[in-house]
Amino acid sequence: MRDVLFRFKKLPKSLIWILLVPVFYGLGHLLEGHPEALEKYYAGSVQKSVMQGISTATGLLPFSLAEILFVGHGIDLVVLIVTLAVRLVKGGALKLLYQAVVYLSAVYVLFMLIWGLNYSRQPLAVTIGLEVRPYAVEELYALSEQLVNQANVLRKDQPINDEGVMKLASDRQDLFSRTVLGYDQLGATEAIFRGSWGPPKSVWLSEAMLYTGITGIFMPFTGEANVNSRVPDLLLPANAMHEKAHQMGIAREDEANYAAYLACMSHPDADFQYSGTVLALIHATNALYREDPDAYFDLRQRYGEGLSKDLAAYSAFWKPYQGKVNDTADQINDTYLKTNRQADGVKSYGRMVDLLLADFLSDGEIKASVNTGGAAGSGR
Repeated sequence: MRDVLFRFKKLPKSLIWILLVPVFYGLGHLLEGHPEALEKYYAGSVQKSVMQGISTATGLLPFSLAEILFVGHGIDLVVLIVTLAVRLVKGGALKLLYQAVVYLSAVYVLFMLIWGLNYSRQPLAVTIGLEVRPYAVEELYALSEQLVNQANVLRKDQPINDEGVMKLASDRQDLFSRTVLGYDQLGATEAIFRGSWGPPKSVWLSEAMLYTGITGIFMPFTGEANVNSRVPDLLLPANAMHEKAHQMGIAREDEANYAAYLACMSHPDADFQYSGTVLALIHATNALYREDPDAYFDLRQRYGEGLSKDLAAYSAFWKPYQGKVNDTADQINDTYLKTNRQADGVKSYGRMVDLLLADFLSDGEIKASVNTGGAAGSGR
């Protein structure tokens, strides 16, 4: 027995980080069965307070600290690869690999501690009291129709550029400073949106991010909601709200999208309301197209001229950036989502439609269909 203890003591202390990886991964799965405890002792209390403190502190900086960390780690990766190649010849490669694994393990464990366990928290629908069920195609069509009408009305209040496409009346910094107004309204009735966080920040390398298709990144270690400021004005307000939802501990992408919609619609300014409506419209009509293409094309004819121009311009903007880099980034994102128990990966973005339908049905904005046997737009 003493011999075993002696050998255990001789193990490097850094090994504990590697051993903690399966522990925290398993803990995430375990806590999925105890959402009330996770909400009470982590997501809605300690984690929320810690993240508000980190976010508020980094929010004082006029630049994205997260971006500097990303660039720094990118340089470190290149140095690591070169050094590893040299040590494969001269010796010491295994030690370097071990150090890299220890570092990555420490990053994962700290990620889970500071924010990652939010992936196991109870569904947002439960938190805010929405009843989600399978929906009929007729209900999905009614939702899409309502969003089209809503978008057409809001579009009339938007400034336009020389091409007749919607543009923001203010600069990016002003836009980001106004995001708090939407969540303040939500926080008055829902505790999950209550609190104080740093404002979203523009990323200097936004142009490079376009080639990955990434419109924003939340960095748990700095608490910063980073937004690709090169994205067209149409969805920029909604994107900023999406990243702020992650700040609040709403980890799942589909739920962050729905939170962004709620925040935009609670916002007093028309640019946020229009952006949030278009975000919801895109998700709803994409689901409708998968279920009933004829119904989708019928609804497309009801798009106003302004809305059609905005969507066409948005689509045209992204075409030059599509390619292998975009596909690779999508695969990486898909792997990240699945690793964090979003079983459908990128497809889980479509589940936002369930929340929208539950919302619109609960408010009486659309009527429930008599035939609710077939699910539509649920992404399940």
